[in-house]
Amino acid sequence: MTTIAAIQTEHFVVIGADSQSSGEDGFSIDIPDGKIFNNNGVIIAGAGAVRGINLLQHNFVAPKIGRANTDRYIAKTLIPAMRKLFDEHGYEVKRNDSSAENDNIWIVAINGECYRIDEDYSFERTNNNVYTAGSGERFATGAIEALIHSFDLSIVGDVEILIKNAISIAAKYDAFTGGEIKTVIQLR
Repeated sequence: MTTIAAIQTEHFVVIGADSQSSGEDGFSIDIPDGKIFNNNGVIIAGAGAVRGINLLQHNFVAPKIGRANTDRYIAKTLIPAMRKLFDEHGYEVKRNDSSAENDNIWIVAINGECYRIDEDYSFERTNNNVYTAGSGERFATGAIEALIHSFDLSIVGDVEILIKNAISIAAKYDAFTGGEIKTVIQLR
């Protein structure tokens, strides 16, 4: 898995992710491109199977972003395009007892707004503008909650340090989080 953490502010979003790829057997490597990337103006960070990350990073061009309504863009444009790509490459799982799924949780930023897209393609926004995903998400959430008042959230560098600290703390307690922590900043 991984740990992804993001904070949306009034003027920018900072998303961070570790770079360790881990198997259930304990084998792990650091992947050079990491798990966070810019795809046609959409910042995408993926927790879960590396295959989904590979597909979105190397076989996908995010549809053109409209400025009017980012919720509508997520629901009617981005998620259907993701599902189509996954289905075409045999990555989407369709079970009789549930909706279609993939093996990832995604944190995306569009026009300075952050979203969490779950395995079943549902999406969420938070009231506190803090987003986490992956096997270390609970540790990162707790770290952010404990440290957030020590940082000036109007300063990009402070938010970036907070995100890196939260992921570093998660890496101490989650065997599936590690390696270099990479961040991407998107202005509103």
